[in-house]
Amino acid sequence: MNYEQEDFGILTDDNLYLDAMLFKQVGVSDEEIKVLRVWVPKYPLTKTSVITCARREIQSYPPNSGIAHLIFDLRGTGDSDSLLGNHDYLTDLRSIKAWAMERFGKINFGLLGFPSSENGNVDMWPLRIGSMLETYHYFAKGEELVAPTVLYLSSYGNFSHADEKRCMTLAEEGYDVYGMDPYRYLLSASASQRLTPDMLCDDLRLLIQMLPVAPSIIAEPMAAGLGLLWAAGVPEVKGVIAIGRAQSGLMPKHIFDHSETAVYDLRTLISKIAPRPTVIVHHDGNPMGGDKKRMEILFEHSQEPHRLESTEKISSGLLLNLLAWMETKQD
Repeated sequence: MNYEQEDFGILTDDNLYLDAMLFKQVGVSDEEIKVLRVWVPKYPLTKTSVITCARREIQSYPPNSGIAHLIFDLRGTGDSDSLLGNHDYLTDLRSIKAWAMERFGKINFGLLGFPSSENGNVDMWPLRIGSMLETYHYFAKGEELVAPTVLYLSSYGNFSHADEKRCMTLAEEGYDVYGMDPYRYLLSASASQRLTPDMLCDDLRLLIQMLPVAPSIIAEPMAAGLGLLWAAGVPEVKGVIAIGRAQSGLMPKHIFDHSETAVYDLRTLISKIAPRPTVIVHHDGNPMGGDKKRMEILFEHSQEPHRLESTEKISSGLLLNLLAWMETKQD
């Protein structure tokens, strides 16, 4: 074990104690820590859902990386204080940032996620032993008895307010949307052993059994590789929209098992998606938007029906148009 765990409480501006854990590499002083990543639990879940994430990340770093991870309970959840009905989670986040500045001084501070959703219903799905998947369900508006389902994969470690707005818009247009931060799932799923493509696909099959209908997948940068792999390996997936960088998202060696050569090579996997539709989207001008030439090569390895798009903005309107096109190509 190459990390230290410190348990303590953080006092909020309104005098509540938040139960917290700090994970850092063994022997690293506060002065040596330059980055603090804070895993924000989704209400009503507690810090137990992301403790594995922090431990897995710390163990993957080279020595003296200067990166620490913080886990905490929102007020009124887990072991944190609160009065009944007090959901002022923004004060929790501000207080944690103030604590970080006081303890570490000038530091690169980042929140991984946000605590509560206006419309999303938070679910934790049990998959195989030791594997859990956290989703945010946005219920379809409209009169369809069984709405088409979308599994929306955000960028690794960052299901943001922009992601929630996209999910809400899709739901308003009649889609049953399950949003997720795939990195939380991947870190949890690989806690006991590194993941093979078969293990990843088995997990998705278990999830699909619990969904109303099989989904189409929308995958943001870094998660695009996982979206393509899932579509290639699970025939129930109705189609996939892969945005931005893809192959690099399947490279972390503390998560994925690369002992067998080229099992994660998307140029081979993508051809297995047809006859279901594939859309590859180059996000022009975005550092995570993908290399255009590499994406063209990946597109050449895919099969009809397929589309290659380039855009400066990933809008809800674009996603709706692409989903509508995919529906015309599905059986």
